[in-house]
Amino acid sequence: MSQLNLWLVSCGSEASERQGLLSSDRMSLRLSELRAEFDYVLLDTAPLSQSTDALVLGASADGVILVLKAHSSRRQAARKAVSDLRAANAQVLGAVLNQRTFPIPESIYKKL
Repeated sequence: MSQLNLWLVSCGSEASERQGLLSSDRMSLRLSELRAEFDYVLLDTAPLSQSTDALVLGASADGVILVLKAHSSRRQAARKAVSDLRAANAQVLGAVLNQRTFPIPESIYKKL
């Protein structure tokens, strides 16, 4: 199946090289070009606990959606992430709870 207008650009391999690039004028220009070309531009970054990429890119994005792992992400860590993003001038739109499990069988949920 062919998908038109679906592109993937990888981040590269060296974290030290990314920091300068992400905040550069070249990156801002590239994001502007992508916005003109596509209806949606999604930027997936490393977790805030591992990298500051999300802080740098979040300020350039139209909005940020925080992805939290169920049964792993802690409330205080999520609050700190939101606070850090806002301090970096990122507009936090909301959050997604990922890898949620349902301990009650689906048939019972349907009856609720």
